[in-house]
Amino acid sequence: MRKFVDLLRREQGFTLIELIAALSLFSLVSGLIYGVMMFGVQSYQRVTMENTLRDESDLLMSAIITEIYTFAPSTVRSGTNQTIFLQRDNINGGTDEVEIGIAGGQLVINEIPASNPGTPDPADSLATPVPADTYNTRTSTDSKLGPASSITLECSANTIQPCESGLLNINLSLVLQRGDNTRQLNLESKFGF
Repeated sequence: MRKFVDLLRREQGFTLIELIAALSLFSLVSGLIYGVMMFGVQSYQRVTMENTLRDESDLLMSAIITEIYTFAPSTVRSGTNQTIFLQRDNINGGTDEVEIGIAGGQLVINEIPASNPGTPDPADSLATPVPADTYNTRTSTDSKLGPASSITLECSANTIQPCESGLLNINLSLVLQRGDNTRQLNLESKFGF
């Protein structure tokens, strides 16, 4: 017991060289641990953003394809500003129309009110027009479509628009920004109708 008490009473400390060596080793190990942890956090954020972009690109492409195949248009025509119009005849002898386009960094799918022969034009009537749905839940995404995004139409056999069959070229350039991190995903797809 006496030896233990003597060890506690000893007033000998560390030398300056021992203290510098200990601090150097501590800072080296701390720097390595910090680097490994930051690499892991950055990798996690990058992979999360890339997965989000892939999921959203799948959502947008499936929304376009689903709309085309469920609407079953008889003709398709190009509009202005990255827009295509799907058109089919309805049972009243008029036409139903759907617009698919890119506006404000988002994919927009709007149903255009049907035109029926023999009915008054809504612009000529006193009825209040129904505003278009500006928030489209089918295609709402966190990312934005960049300026390189486009939807173009190629009619088969060089026919004049509107075309009954052809090829749609869809280029989506999705940009996702979270804090200081920005990721971009470019997707190109072609399919016939």
